[in-house]
Amino acid sequence: MAGRLLALLCIGLLARADAADLLVRDARLIDGTGAPPRPHVSILVRGGRIAAIDDHLPAPEGIPILDAGGATVLPGLIDAHVHLAVVPGSAQRDDAPDVLRDLRRRHLRAYLACGVTTVLDTAIAPDVAREIQGWLAAGVPGPRFLTLGPGFVTPGGYLSDVAPPVATPDDVETKLEVVDGLGAVGVKVFLESGFGPRPVWPIHDPAVRDAIVRGARRHGLPIYAHATREDDKLVALDMGARAITHVGYWTSTPSDAIVQRMARSRVFLMTTFAIADGELLRFHPERLDDPLLRRTVPSIELATACDPAAGAFLARTEIGMGAPWLPGPLRGLTARVVLTEAALTDRLRSSQRAAKRFFDAGVPIVVGTDAGNWPVVPYQFHGPSTLREIELLGQAGLPPADALAAATRVPAAMLEMSDEIGTVEVGKRADLLVVR
Repeated sequence: MAGRLLALLCIGLLARADAADLLVRDARLIDGTGAPPRPHVSILVRGGRIAAIDDHLPAPEGIPILDAGGATVLPGLIDAHVHLAVVPGSAQRDDAPDVLRDLRRRHLRAYLACGVTTVLDTAIAPDVAREIQGWLAAGVPGPRFLTLGPGFVTPGGYLSDVAPPVATPDDVETKLEVVDGLGAVGVKVFLESGFGPRPVWPIHDPAVRDAIVRGARRHGLPIYAHATREDDKLVALDMGARAITHVGYWTSTPSDAIVQRMARSRVFLMTTFAIADGELLRFHPERLDDPLLRRTVPSIELATACDPAAGAFLARTEIGMGAPWLPGPLRGLTARVVLTEAALTDRLRSSQRAAKRFFDAGVPIVVGTDAGNWPVVPYQFHGPSTLREIELLGQAGLPPADALAAATRVPAAMLEMSDEIGTVEVGKRADLLVVR
């Protein structure tokens, strides 16, 4: 599993004064630009930025030296779809607030341990976002934290029971001020009419959607749209979304029309294969013995993921979301019939085929795991899920260089940070990952 990409060392030199200078020697460099690998390279870091890259660089006096011993240096990875407020399985355990805070801090470190130097949190409560920003500013180890702040939820719609909804055009500016106040890099809009055989939730009406588009433009914030169904994706494109946060197509195939339109618009598409792949752990608990999981995932979370009752509860809950009209006693039976290993595998493969089709058409693909996702889900771990997502993208048929670009160069472009991160080049931040 993800252990095959086990990080030896992750150098998160995020402009910190205590880790600003370094000389890396004898590295095999894959710089992420598409250039072929270069052996026996030296990389000089000054003030947290890459100052020079060459075959032989002298060591300035007093500078620390890291002998890579021929190991490969890569750009730090980017996971463009996480939910750091959410602790896997926490709703099933009913974790106390202090436990949640401790686990969130451990998740930050887990991302670095897995080579992830930047995360984009695509929906988070303002108080938790500020707490995480405070921890990182105080020196708690973690990746660069970017956020979209709290999402725009429809009254009576998806997630309206857990997040304050935006009901009218007048509500839009109030929410945008909160998002802007967090230093957000975009706006998250939930366009989710349902995961089941037919729509079950409303989405924002055209007047509110227009207000979101105008307000986001006024604040200089691009729109990131949660849209899994094809008709909802079309609404996202009508809104001029920069990115769609899920491939979807778990049980269907993309139409020619949507493929062509997404390719023309150059909208970024996030993968989130970990949703289905994680649930397959119910049927293969031996995967939880992966050494990287054991080293990076808190034991309390692994224990929940190993518990068959937790998986059964999740399956019943999923059936209730997709078919809320189904009586409670029938949801467990339906889950056993519908959410089988074969069905979940088919869902994953269907989504992977859709992603490959979009990729072949020229749609830029971005690695995003949806890690955390939903507190009743015990499987989507913070950190190692990112490495698994890259593997799943490779299994979908993307060439290795493109699967890596989907976690480095492409999300950097989506975030308009190509001058800072995403590749190993002179002048950029020294987010470096050293692997076997």
